[in-house]
Amino acid sequence: MTITDQQTRAVAYLLHEIRPDWGITSLVSLIDKHQPQDLGPLIIAATTKAMEASCLTPGPIFHPGNHWPAKAQAVMPKAKPCPDHIGESSHNCRCCAADRKAQRNEDDQ
Repeated sequence: MTITDQQTRAVAYLLHEIRPDWGITSLVSLIDKHQPQDLGPLIIAATTKAMEASCLTPGPIFHPGNHWPAKAQAVMPKAKPCPDHIGESSHNCRCCAADRKAQRNEDDQ
């Protein structure tokens, strides 16, 4: 059963309290887009990501990873591999990020 609108708003407000830079409207849209089935695992994953200083946007909440409880990880879609770099996920490939950064540095010169 998908979480309710009231639960979605409650999670969005909670996350906004932890991360004021994450807007409530965008959090609600993100949660609605992914339609999580269980409230408990969502709260664990979302608050874990919200407390990571390196997580600049809420999007990575719904990426597979250790921020999700093991039971929830088992039913999540697997990350797609990066087509260019073995062992990296396409959504957060460190090698692609380094390539983009190197390209920006070349463009600045």
